[in-house]
Amino acid sequence: MYLNKSVIAIVPARSGSKGIPGKNMRKLSGLTLIGHAGTCLSRLPWLDAKVISSDCPAYIEEGGRYGLDAPFVRPAELSGDTAGAVETAVHALAEAERAYGRTYDVVLLIEPTSPLREAEDVERATELLIRSQADSVVTVSALPSKFHPRKIFGLDGGKLAFYERDGAEIAYRQALDDKYWRNGVCYALTRDCLLNKRKIVTDRTLPLPIGREVVNIDEPVELEWADFLLRKRGKKEARRR
Repeated sequence: MYLNKSVIAIVPARSGSKGIPGKNMRKLSGLTLIGHAGTCLSRLPWLDAKVISSDCPAYIEEGGRYGLDAPFVRPAELSGDTAGAVETAVHALAEAERAYGRTYDVVLLIEPTSPLREAEDVERATELLIRSQADSVVTVSALPSKFHPRKIFGLDGGKLAFYERDGAEIAYRQALDDKYWRNGVCYALTRDCLLNKRKIVTDRTLPLPIGREVVNIDEPVELEWADFLLRKRGKKEARRR
């Protein structure tokens, strides 16, 4: 329980990644991505349940090593490239509630592909959700100004053109407003939002900015970048001891 609300954390980990085969079992700093997610959640004693949603026995076994229960196996129709995050979460919540014989007020989606999360990030998202009475909280990171919509280009008749027409008027980056990208550290939703609105982002969603460098792994080079950052963090922690 957290602030008198029951909380379940769901770690979605399908096996069919094409960009990085076997992605969720790739090791960074000695831990698989599933291991990083489970280890982080183990530092949150107030969680009422921690489950892994997977179609792969090896993933399920790996989750069990790090405290993630598997009261169900994800069905094939929710394990392909087109499987939606909402549908996957709805299925996982329903199966967990059936298995444990209870309901949960708050649902946390903890993606293995964001291994630089810290337990404090998850707790802050949960607290913000409950205290604000929002539908959901999404962790985000500031978008580098070079990728701002007013700074990037598209093609117009084969010629280079600003994606947003007023982009040509931007002379310095300080004139740009803040934009953010979803970093996958944590999605916190109310049960009502997930089951009835069937959305993660609604008109009552709040952002939780993460100020330090994090990575949401989609490409092989991002594995290397995440590994570098994890090793750097490990060295800093070792120096503090």
